[in-house]
Order: sequence, then structure tokens, then C-alpha cells
Amino acid sequence: MSVQLEKLGYTKKVCKTCGNDFWSIGERETCGDAPCDEYQFIGNPATKESYDLFSIHDLFIRFFQERGHTPIRRYPVLAKRWRDDVFLVGASIYNFQPWVTSGQVKPPANPLVVAQPSIRLNDVDNVGRTGRHMTCFTMGGHHAFNSEDNQVYWEDETVKHCHDFITHLGIDEEEITFIESWWEGGGNSGPCYEVCVRGVELATLVFIQYRTLPGGEKEEIPLKIVDTGYGLERFAWISQGTPTAYDASFGPVIEELQEMAGVELNHLILGENAQVAGMMDIEDIADLKVLRTKVAERLGITLEELKEATEPMEAIYVIADHTRCLAFMLADGVIPSNVKEGYLARLILRRTIRFIKKLGLNQSLGDIMNIQLNFLSQTYPEIRNHQEHILRVIELEEKRYQKTIRKGHQMVKKSIKYLKKDKKDEMPLDMLIKLYDSQGLPPDTVEEVAREMDFNVNVPDNFYTLVAAEHSEEAVEEETPVELDFPETILTFYDEPLETEFKARYLGSYQNNIILDQTLFYPEGGGQPSDIGHIDTGEEKIRVLHSEKLDGVVLHRVEEGKLEKLKHRTGSTLKGKIDWERRIALARNHTATHLLVAAARKVLGDHIWQAGAQKGVKKSRIDLSHYQRISQEELHKIEIIANRWVMENIPLKTQWMDRTDAEKKYGFILYQGGVVPGTSIRVVQIHGVDVQACAGTHCDYTGEIGLVKVNRTERIQDGVERLEFSAGEAAVESMQTNDVLLHDSAAVFKVEANQLPKTSERFFSEWKAFKNDIKRLQKEVAKLKTESLVNQTEEINSLSFLSDKVDAEIGELVKMVTQLTDDGGVDLVVLGNGEGKIAGAASSKAIKRDIKINEIIKEAAAIMGGGGGGRPNLAQGAGSDADKINDALEFVRATVKDKMAQKNLNGFG
Repeated sequence: MSVQLEKLGYTKKVCKTCGNDFWSIGERETCGDAPCDEYQFIGNPATKESYDLFSIHDLFIRFFQERGHTPIRRYPVLAKRWRDDVFLVGASIYNFQPWVTSGQVKPPANPLVVAQPSIRLNDVDNVGRTGRHMTCFTMGGHHAFNSEDNQVYWEDETVKHCHDFITHLGIDEEEITFIESWWEGGGNSGPCYEVCVRGVELATLVFIQYRTLPGGEKEEIPLKIVDTGYGLERFAWISQGTPTAYDASFGPVIEELQEMAGVELNHLILGENAQVAGMMDIEDIADLKVLRTKVAERLGITLEELKEATEPMEAIYVIADHTRCLAFMLADGVIPSNVKEGYLARLILRRTIRFIKKLGLNQSLGDIMNIQLNFLSQTYPEIRNHQEHILRVIELEEKRYQKTIRKGHQMVKKSIKYLKKDKKDEMPLDMLIKLYDSQGLPPDTVEEVAREMDFNVNVPDNFYTLVAAEHSEEAVEEETPVELDFPETILTFYDEPLETEFKARYLGSYQNNIILDQTLFYPEGGGQPSDIGHIDTGEEKIRVLHSEKLDGVVLHRVEEGKLEKLKHRTGSTLKGKIDWERRIALARNHTATHLLVAAARKVLGDHIWQAGAQKGVKKSRIDLSHYQRISQEELHKIEIIANRWVMENIPLKTQWMDRTDAEKKYGFILYQGGVVPGTSIRVVQIHGVDVQACAGTHCDYTGEIGLVKVNRTERIQDGVERLEFSAGEAAVESMQTNDVLLHDSAAVFKVEANQLPKTSERFFSEWKAFKNDIKRLQKEVAKLKTESLVNQTEEINSLSFLSDKVDAEIGELVKMVTQLTDDGGVDLVVLGNGEGKIAGAASSKAIKRDIKINEIIKEAAAIMGGGGGGRPNLAQGAGSDADKINDALEFVRATVKDKMAQKNLNGFG
């Protein structure tokens, strides 16, 4: 493959163990990667100097900068800022997908270098156990994007850069191997080298040059990409020779955790564990069990001794790794919840709490998180800037978790009772996952409850990996493509925002839609409804009910049957007119949306992100990612700030920008409204307030909004707050509606509006007191009535029976029949009232003699034209024909007598 490798003195060989082709300097029989080669750096560092993660991070960037690469800042770990297919960044190439890699948009620099925190949860259960698996790692990448007119560099230069970097660290070139391989991912593929030193893979050099077609064939792509990934944690590891990559990557955090827990680091056992794990591809439960067995055998100790020695340190490693992962997630705007990326954050967060508990630490997750945040802030100042927010989220989530555990015990008991009833002796895995998914119950809590109930729960070692796999990618709905044989519609409303009338050429129709060469009608999009209006054909005015853009073509939907006369008018000029009052109302609401999001970020914090929006004429709504309910005080502050910006009459600047240039200038805050497609994006800026990529219609000045009124808030899902608001005249109308409600409410109490809260509170307190008095009196009346009824009891075949019509509500009837059977010693009671309501109760003695009161009440209620039901010991019913209540009660008496007589005949009396 590589001429450069030969120039550097490498020769191609075949690994005698795995059979893969590889390149190395000097004589060598194996490829240098595990399991063909064991780790040879634990206790024996591969470099001359020792590097921690931060120093190797800086060195990597500096090395490639000196060789012509432009350093770029890390991207947020939340990939959904610019992608709609995945939630989290899993590698540095994710930063450039799909816009740069598809060739639609130029890269932020070319060539470039980046150290990108990346998150992968596909091995979450292996973290801490293998010495190398992490949920969050730093991928160093140097990237080059080669097009026909700009050949930056390709294979030879990439190999040279990698070789030079590794030897620059003081690693002997004879220890480096380049293994030939093939890479595929995200619909692309290409050859690659896996670069190894002393048994561990340190880097992968990928040369993306093909697109994978639906049938599996490969098609060359015009943009050839150098995609490299250097595992910076692994470089720190081999330079220090520590037992695990965790010790090398976040040693100070681990040391503090060890001191808290009183745990000693056993270098021999943990090093041996990592050594053996490096020889294995750890993927499932069986692999982990084999790993434990092999390590114990090599050390000459039992499995129990091994677990006792390793589990405390493994828990510390998990906590250190997970808190780092959480720090990036929360700092970059992920809000823990039960959906999407929030689900993954909560999974990591609660798993961390579980290990803190397992380790027996008295400190809270917040206390431990603070250690990690202080550590990371050395290299990532944005972590320090978000420290207060992160700790607030952590504190709230800890409380929620404890509440979930308390409530969850009953849910687990109920589930186990259901399984036992169904003759099951073990909880199925899907139920275990469902309890975690829907109730947030970790498997160890389920195990605890199951042990109390003598029931089996088998929790797989890769439980969290299975769960995370179900939530790692966004479900993208595939739409059936529609082919429209028309040119893209020219959108004139951007250049002529104040125009209401226009002329356009009629191009044809699609289904019930008119298609023009240009239009003033705004097509629905970005949460903004479309314009409506009419199109004048010269013969009649056809109402436009809706407009939408499909594949660049605007469809103007009209009433059924209106297109017949246009059949032969292709190419003719038509006139269009939009409903201006609707347009300006929507523009005010859309502009107000920008102000409210900016105000919310100012009041609540810059973790606030728009999670959805819908603009309207009278009212609009915006959904914001936030970890708790927005208080009334916060809401008032948001409203005041938004209206201050309205009064300042700030101009709105709108411009079309190259996507990369816009991202460089403004960052990912551009995408508050969601992922925006295209190489060129429309940037709407309210100076000093907000900037967004937005295709909607807006006011020219904030003062044109008139007024912004937040009407209400609600939590629509975990981690998302909805603000419903009005703008302009609609805001005034909303306030007037509130005034009328206030006035009418005050009139009811015959007081002034400002006295309404105090008066309402007084009336409510008095009402509660009266209600309690009524309940007490009703109870006493029911007791007296019950006592008076006992004297009317009759004997039917040794069962005491009572049936009567009573002046009482159905709730009171139920209490009376229950009291008579429970305390009054009556075996069977049925009471009815003048409203056609009936209730009955049966003692255990009556039930044993096959008297089921629910069946009797159901039949009795049917006599009154109704129905009823309940349990064999207590039931109630009702019918619309209340006059037949006495007939119903007589039916009950007769039925009981017949049943008892039949029992007597059969010898059961």
C-alpha cells in the first residue's frame, strides 16, 4: 500500500498468529496488536518521558500545528446540534458529518487538528473491569479533505506524520507496527492502518474514498478524506506504564477517591487483569467470566480473592470515568431525562450513584463530581464556567433517583406477584429492561426486592450496554421521495418582506396545488405556519389554503376542483396576494420566540436550548430544555427582559452566509431552532441579544412586536419546559382576557380585585373547615343510621341478613354496608337509596357459602335499568329507574333465600 512506509525502512510481513498483513522495521513475526502480542508497557513505559492526558493533548495539537495543521476547538459532545441521526459525538469525524464529508460545505480548516472528547456507550459495562474501556475518551485527529482542485495530502504524508509523532515521544520506531485493514462506517469506507506499539493500538489512519451503495457495491466519492484517530488516553497510558489507562488519564481524581474509600491500589493484580483483558475481545457476559478465571489462574488465587482485590478499584475507575463523561455531557447542554440523549446522561449518572453506594462512600455524587470538574477545568475552561449548573443538575437528579428507588419497591413487588401467578420462576430480561426504562429502577434494586420475595432475577453483566444500545441513535423517519419535474421556486418574500402582492408565471400543478415560478407565500417550516391568501387567474380569485416546500418547489394548496380551468394556462401570468394581517402576526410571534429563548438563557443559564416551537397568530409556544420547573419569579424575569428588548427597538440583521463561515463566527448557537440543511444558511441576528440560523419571517425592528406576554408554562416531558405566549395585539387581548377573569372573580366575592387573593384564601379556609365538619357529621349520622339498622337484621338459614332503603349518598351507603359486615356482625347487607343507587357487602362466612355480592348487586341494578359490579365481598350499582329500588331490594332478599334453600337441599346448610 504505502511507498512512504518503505522509505521509512518498514517492510511488509504476515502475522504468524492472526494472518494479517502488517509493516514493521526489523525482524518480527507478530503484528504488534493484542492478542498476538501481550501488553509490554505495564510497569515498563514505552516513552522516555512520562505524559499525563493534558500534556499529551497539548503536545499532539502543537506537533501538528507546527506541521501546517490549523487547530480547531473541540465540538460539543452533543452531535444533534448539527446532525439528526445520532445524539452524541463518537469520533472526531462526527464533527464534519454530514455537511463537510458529503462535499457540500468546506471544512473549518484544511488540514486541521483537533482533540475531540468522544462518547461511546457500547461497552459501558466493561468500564473499570478491563483497564482500557471508557465511556468518554479524547480522540486526537488530524484531517485532510482532498478534492480535485485541492489535493492536501493522502496516504504517504499521513503515515509520515503518524510515524514522526510516535517517535517524537521517544518510542523506538522498531516497536511500531502498521497493520493493514479496512474501515467502514456511516455509509463510507476505505483502507486503513491500525498503528500499534507493545500490544496496544494507539491510532487508526483511515482513507475514506468510497460510498457504500444499497447493494453493497463501492462507489468512489469526489472528496477523499484523511480521517485519523489517536487515542490520547492510550498514549498517556503507555508513557506512564500504569496498571490501567484510568490511572494514567485521571490519576488525581482516582487518588482522591482511593483516599475517600480507603482502598489500596494493587498494582500486581490490576496490571495482570489489564494484561489478560488486552488479549481478549471483551464483548459479552461470557468473556468477562473467562477474563476473571484466567487472571485468577495466572495469579494462583481464587475467584473470590480476585473479586475482593479488584472490585473496589473497579468501582473507583467507573466513578472517575463516568463523572468525566457526565461533565462533558452536562457542560455541553445535555439535560438528564427519560428520552434521547437525556436518557443516556441519566443512565450514566444513576450508574455512577450505584457504584458510589457499592463502594460505601458517604460523599454525594455532587461532592465527587466537584473533584472531577476541578481536574478537567485545567484544560477545559468551559467546564469551570458551567460548574454551578452541572452541580445543580446533579443535586436534583440525586434527589429524583432516591425518590425513584423508594417508589420502585412496590412496582417490583407487583411485577413479581404477577410472574408468580403466571407460574414463572425468573424475571425475563425484557421486564428487567422495562422496569429500568419506564420506572428508572436499576437491576440491583430489583434484585434486592426479589431476594426478599424468594424470586430469581438474573442480571446480565452487560445490562447497561444492552439498554444504551437501544437509545444511542435518533430514529429518522424515512419519507417516500416525491419527484417534481419543476424548477425550484424563487422565494421573493426574503427580498421584498413588506410586499403583499406579486405576479408569477404558472408552471403547472401537482395534486391539488398550484406551482409558480416565484412566490411571496411563505411555505410552512421551522415551526412557522404558512401564509394564506389568494391567486387571481383573471377570471376568479382562488383561495390559497396552505403552502409548503417540497424538494425546493413551493406548493400552493387550493380548494378542490379549482385547477380545472388552469389546465391550458401553463406559462401564463397570475397574480397572488397574501393575508398581511396573518403574516405580520406570525412575524411578530416568530421574532418574539427569538427574544424569549435569549431571555431564558439569560435568566436560567446557557444550557437552555430550544427543543421545539410552533408559532401562531393568537398564541405560540416554545419548548426549552431545562432540568426543573420554571418558577413564577423566573418567568416574570424572562418576560421583563424580552419586553425591554422590544422597547429598545433593536434592528434585525438578516444575511445568507456560507455554513462554515457562519459556524466559525457564531458557533453552534446558530442551531437553536434545530438542524438547518444546506451549504448556505440564513442568519438572523438581533444585535447583542440573539443569533440563529432561521428561514422564518421576522420584524425589521424588535419594537414592531409591540408586546410579549407569557400566558402559561407546563412540563411536557422530563427535561422540557413549554412556554405558551402571545405577541403584538394578541398579547394585549390575552391581558384583557386575564383582566376580565380577575374582575368577574372579584365580583363573585363582592370585593375589589386587589382584595381577591386574601378573600379567596379566607373562603377556601372556611370551606375546608365546613367540609371537615360535614364529613364528621356525616360519619356520626351514618353511625347512628347503622346502629338503628342492626335491629332489622333477620336470619336466613343461619346467615344474618339486612336489606333496606336508606336516605344516604352512595359513598355513605358503601361505608354503612362495610361497617355492618366488619363491625356489626351482619353476614350480608344490601342498602339502597331513592336515587337508584345500591351497595352491598358480604362477610367471609357468606362468601364461603357461595354468596357473591357483586353478582347479586349486578342483577339487582339491572332491575332499575342499570348495572353494577365489584368484588365478592363488596359491590355497588345504580339504575336510571329509581322508583324500582324497592323491587331491587326485594329481589336481593328473594335471591339470598333461594340460594340458602338450595344449599340446604344439597346438604350444605
